[in-house]
Amino acid sequence: MKRGIAALMSLFLLAFLLPLPACEPASANNFGVQSLEVTPNKVIENEKFVVTAAINNASRSEATYTVPVMVNGIADDRTEVTLAPGELKEIQFTLHRGTAGTYEIRIGDKSSTVTVEKIAPAAFEVSNLNINMEVANPGEEVIITARIVNTGGSEGTYIAELKINGITEQSDKVVMPPGSNYNSAFKVTKAEPGTYIVGIGDLSDNYTVQQPIETIQITQPAPAAQDRISHWQKSSGSCCSGGGTCP
Repeated sequence: MKRGIAALMSLFLLAFLLPLPACEPASANNFGVQSLEVTPNKVIENEKFVVTAAINNASRSEATYTVPVMVNGIADDRTEVTLAPGELKEIQFTLHRGTAGTYEIRIGDKSSTVTVEKIAPAAFEVSNLNINMEVANPGEEVIITARIVNTGGSEGTYIAELKINGITEQSDKVVMPPGSNYNSAFKVTKAEPGTYIVGIGDLSDNYTVQQPIETIQITQPAPAAQDRISHWQKSSGSCCSGGGTCP
């Protein structure tokens, strides 16, 4: 009986002392960040940017790792990735920031930065002021055009005002996305002769309305005047040929 118990104890100790099969737990030490890229690295407020990282599994067994992306030292997002031994895989995060500034982006031991700029307001430029004629007749239609460009970073509303001799006579309201352009056109008629100074935005030009053309009407002489002309012709002999006398 005592021999049986001793044998069992020996087997137990032998089993306990034998080496266990190798097994590596999934830990941060098993994973490496090979690269980190932020695109684009300059955006405006609330514009999205993409963080791309290449992660590899350095262990000898498949493992799952939760990868956080840190923004200025604070976890902004995370994703879970499962990799086979030695496998390399790319992961991506899409982020945005609503406040201008420079932000550090970090995954593991790799880091980069992204610059967030303020959104530029709408800004407008007026160019190519054109009057389709230099001289017009009274009441003749004149067409005045100008090109408007939104050079800012936001959508905005522009009111093109047509001023003639310093007084606003017409306006054209348009909503313009950033980078867009618009041709504003006005039709004007003036009855009074003179020079008119045209202005749109900071640009100005002029045209002239000329005096109306007067029509000269040629009339026949009055009967009494015609009789006097005939009498003179007879007395002078101008109506006769060859030196003869008029009848």
